[in-house]
Amino acid sequence: MSVTREDIERGFRELGIGAGVVVHSSLSSFGWVEGGAEAAVDALISSFPLVMVPTFTWGKVGAPMERDIPRNGPTDHLPEKLEVFRPGSPVIKDIGITPETFRRRPEAKRSAHPSHSFAAVGEGAEEVLSTQGYEDPLAPIEALAARGGWVLMVGTELTSCTAIHAAETRAGRRLFIRSAVDENGRRFRVRVPSCSRAFGNFDSVLDPVKREVTIGGSRVRAYPGEELLSRAADAIRRDPRITVCDPECPRCRDTLAGGPPE
Repeated sequence: MSVTREDIERGFRELGIGAGVVVHSSLSSFGWVEGGAEAAVDALISSFPLVMVPTFTWGKVGAPMERDIPRNGPTDHLPEKLEVFRPGSPVIKDIGITPETFRRRPEAKRSAHPSHSFAAVGEGAEEVLSTQGYEDPLAPIEALAARGGWVLMVGTELTSCTAIHAAETRAGRRLFIRSAVDENGRRFRVRVPSCSRAFGNFDSVLDPVKREVTIGGSRVRAYPGEELLSRAADAIRRDPRITVCDPECPRCRDTLAGGPPE
């Protein structure tokens, strides 16, 4: 199956969204895309007034300086020697080629969280990204939602939906504490989200507000940001175990307990 930029734009228009979007995408879900990731990025930028994508990086955060923080998720898997985050740090391959292609665009702005940065192009990009701090990595999602923005899942499942982590914080959970390092070798504190492997449990919660189209082989789902955050947070308050992937998962266990104390 072959898909063109025009095919992708046509599908996006069918969603009827006139606001900004935060996008989780799988290029391969379309089938063969003429022009590859560049064409997909062109389609996104031309279809929505503001586009934001996760440009996450690993290897930039490690165990916190205070080693014995309760309910802080396991840290034994984290690197001892940390890499410095820079604006040009490449995006992890786990989230696909599209975010890396997007963040390389000359017009793209990027936030500076060591592990959970976002890049954005369009109206209000700098304003939305500027809400992010080391202690509040998910603030750009809240800011986008406050502007009437949507969450766009392009060939991806809700297990990739970072906005549900923002819903967890709305429900009263605290993010894990980690440390990062600056160019002078000084460590500083940051917050990071937890496990997302059970986020498919939110399908039925979010289905009533979902819009969906098919583009090539890709199932594209869109959710109004504020409704997603509100519905998911309410679901967590009703049934906190909705986010638990496995009773033995230590990250889920600590998140369920509310996360680390302030």
